[in-house]
Amino acid sequence: MYTGNALVPGIKAVPRDPGCVRRMLIGYDDFMGPLLEIRDLRVRFGATEAVRGASLKIEEGEVLGLVGESGSGKSATALAILGLLASTARIEGQILWSGENQAVDLVRLPPGALRQIRGRAIAMIFQEPMTALNPVMSIGRQVAECAAAHATRLPAKEARRRAIAALEAVAIPDAARRYGDYPHQFSGGQRQRILIAMALINRPRLLIADEPTTALDVTVQAQILKLLADLQREHGLAMLFISHDLAVVGQVAGRVAVMRAGQIVETGATHDVLAHPQHTYTRSLLAAVPTMKTDREKPLAVL
Repeated sequence: MYTGNALVPGIKAVPRDPGCVRRMLIGYDDFMGPLLEIRDLRVRFGATEAVRGASLKIEEGEVLGLVGESGSGKSATALAILGLLASTARIEGQILWSGENQAVDLVRLPPGALRQIRGRAIAMIFQEPMTALNPVMSIGRQVAECAAAHATRLPAKEARRRAIAALEAVAIPDAARRYGDYPHQFSGGQRQRILIAMALINRPRLLIADEPTTALDVTVQAQILKLLADLQREHGLAMLFISHDLAVVGQVAGRVAVMRAGQIVETGATHDVLAHPQHTYTRSLLAAVPTMKTDREKPLAVL
């Protein structure tokens, strides 16, 4: 039995079964905070501090863009939410998740209870679909496995039916026939759609999309962004959309947080941040992106 306190400070802990997160979340119905709130998050790998006191909030149904250059701490923040950082990482701060009637601190949640949330209530689309997918397992089995992992004694036929429905929902052509095909038999855009199907098959409340359009050409990128927007509206998903591309974030996010060297340096409504950036780093990010109005005689901004 787990007797630690994963709840918001001030809420008395009681003995719990780490395998039953539903039972853990019942009993405190006064929490009116955001769906997810990160407070003063710090992630260290040895002497290197990858995330330095980051704080942000995501409301129910909101799309929050998290932008910054490579190495700014965006992915480390996302992996910390799901407890997927390497065992060598040291995590401090709070990641408060608004569960069923109660807030829990994901940083302090025991592994068994966190597994009940990860992939079901909170799902993630990882970078690089060719490496995120298992090359020796059919895509149908991989999607079905996501459903079976969070259902008690789910029959194989039902898992297959759900997997095919999820693949059809992300517009994989002839999904039933292609159920037994392998990742290398699909295009880059189709592989990204398969990862989206895996993430959404359990109808999560929060979707973390980590650079979901990386390495895709502009046409396919637009298709994936439209698919995510349609699914977000259809299911009322909250989304943390991670990207280094401010133009992409401007298309999908209602609010944006700018990250530099492990810190959140600016947040606000996407239109306001892009049109009237307040932080010098945000202005540099925007100035580093060429547009039709860019003076070709002058060098782009250097971050």
